[in-house]
Amino acid sequence: MLKIFLIFLLSLNLFSKELKVIALDWTAAETMMLLGYHIQAVGDKKSYNTWVKEPSLQNYTLDLGLRVKPNLEQVIRLKPDILISSSLFSLNNHSLQKYTKVYNIDFYKEGDLYESINNAVLELGVILSKEKEAKTLIENTKNTLKEISLEIKSKNRPLAIVQFIDPKHLRIYTNHSIFGVVLKELGLENAYKKEVKNVWGVDNISFLDLLDLPENTRIIIIKPHPFNIKKEIKNNPFYQKTLLFKDYIELDPIWSAGSLLSIERFAKYLKDNLK
Repeated sequence: MLKIFLIFLLSLNLFSKELKVIALDWTAAETMMLLGYHIQAVGDKKSYNTWVKEPSLQNYTLDLGLRVKPNLEQVIRLKPDILISSSLFSLNNHSLQKYTKVYNIDFYKEGDLYESINNAVLELGVILSKEKEAKTLIENTKNTLKEISLEIKSKNRPLAIVQFIDPKHLRIYTNHSIFGVVLKELGLENAYKKEVKNVWGVDNISFLDLLDLPENTRIIIIKPHPFNIKKEIKNNPFYQKTLLFKDYIELDPIWSAGSLLSIERFAKYLKDNLK
């Protein structure tokens, strides 16, 4: 009888054992950690720490190499149960599927971006047997945005969310971007009205295009920067003459193709900085 009972306990342990999962996609990696899941390895770990930053990767999380061309030998050695990728990196699926189960989860699609992200979070939760945690995460994020929308006092100026490419070129984010989603949910106005035909809702502009923004626009600059941004704004005659950079806001890195934590972090940054 005791032997049967021990076998039963062992079988329960085997079935409840967490799957070994690796993630090529940073957005999936962000979400998995929020769901309390351990990631064996991630694509381009060093750059993750620069562009995504939070949640922090664990020391034991290995680097798979480039997301577009992961180290196949590393994948074979790790023997993962599941590899989470996206359609963006699907060129490698044929090779990877020989050694593990591959799931492409796309957080960014046409249509309502916030809904698309929530659907992807739920999809990932189902795959990882974390559906309850995924639903809780989605609900908590919605509630946090509602709370912050009531706390932000300064809503009278449109905002332009940018990242510098070089001193004369920038990325600027439209309504169909993660930053645009947050502005909408918080009742804020995006100063950049143009629609662009890419799933991330980002447009590349010249610094001269900033002159087309409303005069009372407030600039929000997202790190990282490829150069000394403070020195450039101080010394560049163009940036000195335009009023747009008189009271700009500079924020720590937030993954512009991120998931719910990126949404929440940006919303909290706005609450703390909009006076």
